[in-house]
Amino acid sequence: MIRSARHPHLAPSQTPEPYPQIPDDLQATAITLRSEGVTVTLLPDAGLRVGSIVIGGSELLVRENGHPATWGIFPMAPWAGRMANATFTDLHGTAHQFPTTWGDHAFHGRLYHCSANEQSVAGDGRSAVMYAPLDRAAGWPLDARAEVSAVLHGTAAAGELTITLTLIAGVEQEVTIGWHPCFRRFVLDATQRHERGEEGILAFAPTGVLARDPAAPGLHLTEVVLPAADGGVAAPGSGAAWDDPFVGVTTPPQIRWGDDLVMELDADSDATHWMVYDPDEALCVEPQIGPPDAFHRGGAVHLQAGEQLRLPLTLRWTSNL
Repeated sequence: MIRSARHPHLAPSQTPEPYPQIPDDLQATAITLRSEGVTVTLLPDAGLRVGSIVIGGSELLVRENGHPATWGIFPMAPWAGRMANATFTDLHGTAHQFPTTWGDHAFHGRLYHCSANEQSVAGDGRSAVMYAPLDRAAGWPLDARAEVSAVLHGTAAAGELTITLTLIAGVEQEVTIGWHPCFRRFVLDATQRHERGEEGILAFAPTGVLARDPAAPGLHLTEVVLPAADGGVAAPGSGAAWDDPFVGVTTPPQIRWGDDLVMELDADSDATHWMVYDPDEALCVEPQIGPPDAFHRGGAVHLQAGEQLRLPLTLRWTSNL
């Protein structure tokens, strides 16, 4: 078992956070799921993402902050992680260029930039489904469709939220998919809008981590697996200790915010890689099917027209909040 880096130089901020729970421009289409002491907000017009999870009056997710890849929990499709040089060649030999979103690369797919064109909510207010096309209008040159479902069970003391991403291919293509949760370092009092409690620390047991590619900063060597080491203690200003894909994760990773809350992340066994990014301001724990840069380095999933790729993620908690 290893743990993410601890940040003893950080403390809960008592300054009220400037970001609202739900931005005004997303209020009209927001979907709210409720269970006893739990509120989950889905945002069809912000990439079919989970925008907020409030348990016992405490927000667990980083709120909208001006960059679409650094808040909430968003689905990654039709590729997960980074695509080198923002380009790939499809199965017919045609090269495609995408806007760069991280240095010279493109990350996390196109779905998180999209809006849903259809949605539905169950009568009990505990489940919903959102749909969006992945086509040229959405920035993907091949034809596909995405579905995101969410189901809420339990209470603030003990419950779970299952979110499932399904990609359906309209034509033959290669894809990868994943989830990108951005958890808060410290939970946020949803009413007073200040942080409280202890820092969230990730604990999990991977068998290894992909080696960083010395010739391509930010990318990894899919064929070189190194032993996974504990994150240790982060120094002020040192940046993220981890920005790496871990492999061999067979038991659910767990995030613990002291004695207040324990969150378990349980993904389908098809999740081959868990990307972990741990800067001062967030803790991102990202299960995905296929490695980063799979279009160039191998590991993408080949789908025929009509076939689908599916990745559920269950967030299971116990809480004293």
